[in-house]
Amino acid sequence: MNKNIKIFLNDKEIIADIFLQESFLKRFLGLMFQCRPKSKKILIFKNAPWIHSFFCFFKFDVVFLDSNYNVIAYKNNIPPFLILKPVFDSKYTLEIVNCCFDIEIGDKMIINEH
Repeated sequence: MNKNIKIFLNDKEIIADIFLQESFLKRFLGLMFQCRPKSKKILIFKNAPWIHSFFCFFKFDVVFLDSNYNVIAYKNNIPPFLILKPVFDSKYTLEIVNCCFDIEIGDKMIINEH
């Protein structure tokens, strides 16, 4: 888990293993070639308006946030080997595994990087 990163959805903290994908390699790989984690896991990508699920062998959810941390797009149960339509207004993209959220467009999802 990265250094004290916390995520809040509508002011409620999400408890999960949270990783900020900052290096080129981590951003490139994302969830590729991994086994489905047993615990809740969230990968955070900055300035990644599009993603794919090539070589990801389990379903996951994706949340796109704007610069004000508003949810501008949400896709659930992304199957393997799919290219998602880009969300160019996104500042943050979250790949989420084993977490069930009741997310709607316009919800606030704060990323606190301390």
